[in-house]
Amino acid sequence: MHRLVAVLSAILLLAGCAGADLAKQKFPRTTIPANAEKVSDPTGTTRTTPAPDGEPVEPAFASDKMRLIDPCELLDEEVLKQFGTPGDQSRSGYARCSNFMKDKAGKDLAVTVETGQTMTSELKNADKQIAGLRSHEQTLENSACFVSVITQDKPGLGITVQIGYEDGDACTPGRVVAESVVKRIREDPPTREPVKGSLITLDPCALPDQAAIDTAVGADRRVYPYGLHNCSWVGDDRELTLDFRATFVPRDRDFDDKQTEVDLGGGVTGYQVDSVTAFPSCEVKWVQLVGDENKGEVVEVKSAGPKESQFDRCATAVAFAKGLVGKIPKA
Repeated sequence: MHRLVAVLSAILLLAGCAGADLAKQKFPRTTIPANAEKVSDPTGTTRTTPAPDGEPVEPAFASDKMRLIDPCELLDEEVLKQFGTPGDQSRSGYARCSNFMKDKAGKDLAVTVETGQTMTSELKNADKQIAGLRSHEQTLENSACFVSVITQDKPGLGITVQIGYEDGDACTPGRVVAESVVKRIREDPPTREPVKGSLITLDPCALPDQAAIDTAVGADRRVYPYGLHNCSWVGDDRELTLDFRATFVPRDRDFDDKQTEVDLGGGVTGYQVDSVTAFPSCEVKWVQLVGDENKGEVVEVKSAGPKESQFDRCATAVAFAKGLVGKIPKA
């Protein structure tokens, strides 16, 4: 089990059933030329016209809808039982859920689903289909398979099902679970009701004022959304990142030994950490919500740039954070 978890975690940092029973199952595959841009409709047919920039391949996969999907509810227990005995669910962040189960022979089988993932190489190399959507498969050390389904072209977004299975065909259950996930989102999406003040519905690329972004990185910059809750703006010699996170919140708010407190206005205290590396940065974070067992939501702003770029990274991060605080709903 520990090795499986370590293998899956390693790939996430770089990106994102008995054998006999699995072998009997057949999965139709459609090969799509790598140089053809295609999207799919709910009927399962493949069209050659890509979705417009910022639009999903189907309305069900729109970003505002996907932010509210409960990933743990996507892991259908009846589907998992085809491959063994489901275990307890483990939620991570807004969009990821795992089930560390046992196959029919009692061996470890880890199943993880993550929604709203940024797709780059997966988009380029998607040469298969699952439930009518383009898909891509990647294996790792013969013990893990990552089945990614494309839900948006520009920027590339999708859903990934990760299977950790050292002693069997990991991609076979991955395809079954991925198909089940796609169908559930289309037909009966399990949505969450956000609590007051939650960050979950906010688009980090759209929320800040353009003037604030200009001040932080310059008017001539490029925007890079990452997933559904992270956005970066990159200028000629500096960059800025905004991240909304569902995470553990320490009772004493001691996120880092080097942090210092800063007043962000509106009664909000920020926690600033200056990092001197080959690519110096300054991060300012503050707590938006705290729930049971110290689970909460945090906003993180980071200003960074190469050493030769002479600007005050902490002043940049703090100024941007101050402008953002008033735009985020209060809890």
